[in-house]
Amino acid sequence: MSTVGTAALAFAAVYFAFLHFREKPPVPAEPVRFQILLPEKTASAPSGAFALSPDGRQLAYAAAGSDGVDRLWVRDRDSLEARPLFGSESPAFIPFFWSPDNRFIAFDAGGKLKRIAISGGPAEPVCDLTSYGVGGAWNHDGVLIVGNGAGGLIRVSEAGGPTSPLTVLDPSRGETHHLLPAFLPDGRHFLYLRVSTTPDNSGISIGSLDAKPEEQSSKQLLATRYGAVYVPSADPYLGHVLFVRDGTLFAQPFDARRLELVGEPAVLAEGLGTFLDFAFLSASTNGVLAYRTGGVSPEQLTWYDRQGKILGMASEPSALEFLPRLSPDGKHAAVSRIDSQGPSREVVWLLDFSRGTSTRFTFGSSNAQNAVWSPDGNRIIFASDRDGSMNLYQKLASGAKDEELLLKSAQAKFPTSWSRNGRFLLYTVVDPKTKADMWVLPLEGDKKPLPFLRTEFNEGDGQFSPDSHWVAYTSDESGRYEIYVRPFSPDSSATVSGAGGKWQISNGGGTEPHWRADGRQLYYIGTDGKVIAVEVTTNPAFQAGVPTGLFQAPATATTATRWDVTGDGKRFLFVARAIQPTQTPFTVVLNWPSLLRK
Repeated sequence: MSTVGTAALAFAAVYFAFLHFREKPPVPAEPVRFQILLPEKTASAPSGAFALSPDGRQLAYAAAGSDGVDRLWVRDRDSLEARPLFGSESPAFIPFFWSPDNRFIAFDAGGKLKRIAISGGPAEPVCDLTSYGVGGAWNHDGVLIVGNGAGGLIRVSEAGGPTSPLTVLDPSRGETHHLLPAFLPDGRHFLYLRVSTTPDNSGISIGSLDAKPEEQSSKQLLATRYGAVYVPSADPYLGHVLFVRDGTLFAQPFDARRLELVGEPAVLAEGLGTFLDFAFLSASTNGVLAYRTGGVSPEQLTWYDRQGKILGMASEPSALEFLPRLSPDGKHAAVSRIDSQGPSREVVWLLDFSRGTSTRFTFGSSNAQNAVWSPDGNRIIFASDRDGSMNLYQKLASGAKDEELLLKSAQAKFPTSWSRNGRFLLYTVVDPKTKADMWVLPLEGDKKPLPFLRTEFNEGDGQFSPDSHWVAYTSDESGRYEIYVRPFSPDSSATVSGAGGKWQISNGGGTEPHWRADGRQLYYIGTDGKVIAVEVTTNPAFQAGVPTGLFQAPATATTATRWDVTGDGKRFLFVARAIQPTQTPFTVVLNWPSLLRK
């Protein structure tokens, strides 16, 4: 090539480079917003739970179809229709979570953590849960972290097997739950919500898979009542933490190397809905954001007959009600509600059916739940965490005096049944190390607690028979929760310890047993959500009949006990959706980080 040609090429290169640098830089992508409605003839689950897949191409949410059963649904971004995931049915839906490869969803199936492929197929069990799981996270190494409704976070392998504690509650800080974990980029550290009876102690902290449970830092990253999520950016060391305060969605820069927030939070949206400890918020790893405005569908106590026909309403609509317990005469009920004044906490209310009134029964900044009536209806025993763990307290039903401490220990305790002779209280002890066991507290004499049933399995929901000689309860010893009956004899240490034989009542799974007042029929909730009745006889020997389905129980927002039955077995009191829930759409924002530039 000649010198002139070489010079011409050089000039051309310089000229085009000059033109290139004169060009304006590419315009950053603008945010794109659109809304997704639920399909016709479907109703959002009371919890309102939903989650974007990590790649942002799929939105999963919990809803009931035309059959009235809550299950997971998946909507592809390039599709106009959502499809149900059969096999993902659950008694309640609280936050579920995706696998990092976008192929599976893990969810609480009622006592078990399961995972289901979004391509379809049966749900596979991962592990047992001693309490309801509240949120989770799944890293690329196959480690799952699950929030715990009755303690610290737990961890388990995606291949299944036993769980192990990852964090422990700090009683000195009034902590009651560790929930809603979210992995950071290294897959070893994670954000999670520490919930405390002291509002200032509730907030987001950072944990590590490499730290022992008792060595996890309680340092607060940010103050909030709800879980937070981390979203990466093009810079592997700088992302954003998304969180909600007072219905406002914020994004704040986060240094993933130094594990600390930097800069100031920016507002992304207003009016976000919430449910208990989580906000209606989800984000992918590549700039897709989804949220919902408004709150959860209201619930109220509703009367049903044996055919499932609604007989009437027993309470006014409320944001959330659970654990209803009828008084012995059936004229009153104790029910747990989320306190609408102040921080999220459970309080006990008393309902008077004849007068149509509701009266608050427990007060203070602590949680109170699991109310159990005395046989004469004059006293109530309940669990409260005002002294750290869930301890047992007693109070006059009239509210004339303050409550008195009945039993205190390091483990969380929940009363379930007061024997009709007034002498004994059944309660469940929940310990992540030993699972759930059943104990008896004598209410006379030295009042020394006695173990009723302690095994390597989970046992709970204990209910004394009307003659106080039998206990119906739930156990997962078969691999799923079933209803069993064992004899109870307070004058024999062997039978107080749960010995003396047992009889399986349910067939195909069951929870939440209740006796009819004459002791000749047992009721429970089947795995398909139906109310089941079983005839029983105790003389000359115990014998159970064939389970018979009565009607489909209404869907509720929690896995907590949600019903009771009158002594004659003719009327059933359920927590149910108060009205046809408002179908608030999902708002989806593509390229949401561009909002931060405005």
